[in-house]
Amino acid sequence: MTTDYRRLLDGDDQFERLCAILAAVSESGSLRKATEALGYSYRYAWGLIRRAEEEIGTPLLIRKVGGASGGGAELTSAARDLLRRYRLLTRETQSIMGPSPILAPESRPLLMSSTIGPVEVGLVDALVAAYRRETGNWVRYIAAGSGQALELARAGRVDLVLVHAPDLEEQFLAEGFGTGRYPLAWDTFVICGPVADPAGVRTAPSAADAMRRIAEGGFPFVSRNDRSGTNMRELALWEAAGIAPSGPWYQPWPLGGQGNIATIRHAAATGAYTLTDSATLARACPEGFTGLFSDDPILVNRFNLIPVNPDLFPAVNHQGAKHFCEWATGPGGRRVVESFGTKAFGTPLFHVP
Repeated sequence: MTTDYRRLLDGDDQFERLCAILAAVSESGSLRKATEALGYSYRYAWGLIRRAEEEIGTPLLIRKVGGASGGGAELTSAARDLLRRYRLLTRETQSIMGPSPILAPESRPLLMSSTIGPVEVGLVDALVAAYRRETGNWVRYIAAGSGQALELARAGRVDLVLVHAPDLEEQFLAEGFGTGRYPLAWDTFVICGPVADPAGVRTAPSAADAMRRIAEGGFPFVSRNDRSGTNMRELALWEAAGIAPSGPWYQPWPLGGQGNIATIRHAAATGAYTLTDSATLARACPEGFTGLFSDDPILVNRFNLIPVNPDLFPAVNHQGAKHFCEWATGPGGRRVVESFGTKAFGTPLFHVP
């Protein structure tokens, strides 16, 4: 292919948006999910794609019909090539220009994209505040589901990520976007629902059986539906149960990207089951709602820090990211994790690995 991709659309911003959409489709398997994650309208995203397809004379998306989630989309070989060339172009541009002459990476606050849960319950604030007190260094963060947090890192927009989606993390590392995984903390995923528990989840012998009871009884279940770590674990549980969730009982929530607290509140208001984590449930369990099942190794919820690879994005502050990861998983950070929540709940909300 010899197309000058920068000429596909009028203005670099639109070209970058197109590439962000394609990257999100690759991650989520759906154009609609990609637009929801990025905050674009479906019509706008589809218009960008159609204009690019007309320019290069070949499709960029293959639309899939049917399936448990009602279909989706995947990239064509042309789209994958476009995305690869864009990332290469971004890397080469950064290599030529180097760090900003106004504010070098080591002179600005460290930027982290973090999964939403530890932000909502306050662990991230506690960590970055302690790090600031001990080192004098600032850390700023963007809260997003793990899939979106990793996509921000794939674009070189952050220095490191805090995520809890093992399969997505392994893919991220295998593709060379991260330089290593630093285990930070863990809590437990919890299948939760109405106190009355009409599906009998609390007496299930395993997490897979608990999910099977919900599905086979047709009891409502709210899904985060956003490629977050919570959503990825939910999908793994359905797979373990041999269930392809569909039908009126299964409720993919369009606002799941707002996080676990919003999701459990919605589930409680509609009398539905959902999956959350133990720290969120301790912090914000709605009235009439409760944790029902968590006693299964498949429900262990591990949070990891991953610095972004400076070989791909020389403008990232890799040394700063590595220093924060080492501090956070060392004695200073471990003290924060081990004590977090004890004052309010008498027990820590997270555990150290």
